[in-house]
Formats: sequence, structure tokens, C-alpha cells
Amino acid sequence: MIKLKITCRAATQIILQAEDRRMPLAERLSLRLHHRICSNCRRFARQVRLMRLASARWRQHPVE
Repeated sequence: MIKLKITCRAATQIILQAEDRRMPLAERLSLRLHHRICSNCRRFARQVRLMRLASARWRQHPVE
């Protein structure tokens, strides 16, 4: 059985784990549904994405 309704704590955990692994379909759907009703978790996901991009740019920056 697929659990579509998740808590903010579960959503946060999924967002952070998604950096290291591919999310199964059920998790992606659960997270997408949760993001439709929770602006705080949407904001958190954007912040994690921004930090990931900033970190990638920093690693590419030449050492002087």
C-alpha cells in the first residue's frame, strides 16, 4: 500500500535523502502532494536546491 499523505518531518527526510539516491515513484508522488499543501516544505526544498547549486559552483571555482 502506498502512503501518499506524509508529515513535514517525513517530507524533510525525503528531500535530504534525495541528494544521495533516486526517489521511488511513491515517494515522489507523496512529496509532490505534500508540497501542494505545505508552503514551508516547498521553501525548504528550494533552499536545499539552492545550497546544492551553490556548493557545486564553489567546487568548480579555481583555487588561487
